[in-house]
Order: sequence, then C-alpha cells, then structure tokens
Amino acid sequence: MKLGILMIGASVLIGTAGMSLAGDVNCKQVNKYLQTGRTVKDVAETMVISESDVRKCQEQASGETKGTEGGKGEMGGSGAGAGGQTK
Repeated sequence: MKLGILMIGASVLIGTAGMSLAGDVNCKQVNKYLQTGRTVKDVAETMVISESDVRKCQEQASGETKGTEGGKGEMGGSGAGAGGQTK
C-alpha cells in the first residue's frame, strides 16, 4: 500500500517537472505566425500555449524593434569595413 502511494507521488512529481521544462515558448515562431495576420487566440491554439505567452512574445518583439529602429543595424554602414571597395 505504501509502495503504491509512493509510486503515485513520484509519477505526479515527475509529471509536473516535465510540464515546467516544456513551458518554454518559441517567441520567434510566435512572431512569425503573428506577422502572417493570425490572431493572438489563433496562435495560442495552434502552438498550444496561453494567450498571455503570445502577448509576452509580442511585447518582447516590439521592445526589440524600438531598440534598433532608426539605426543602421549590424549590416548597415558604408566604406571598406562594410564590404565596399576603395581604390
């Protein structure tokens, strides 16, 4: 009897640990779906995540966009260092 209870407890513990590890959200994929015109609800249902997770990815992407907006980015620039040739 005690062994059965112990086994059930261990399986519950392992099950909840696995759920927390699988809780990572691929924001890059979420944002790709959002850019195609899908709704937050649709993306959440497709990826089997919560709508709040989708919104967090959306906010994270808008924060990153604001940080690089107006600049030339990594590939921008001119001159010999940016792939131009000088003679």
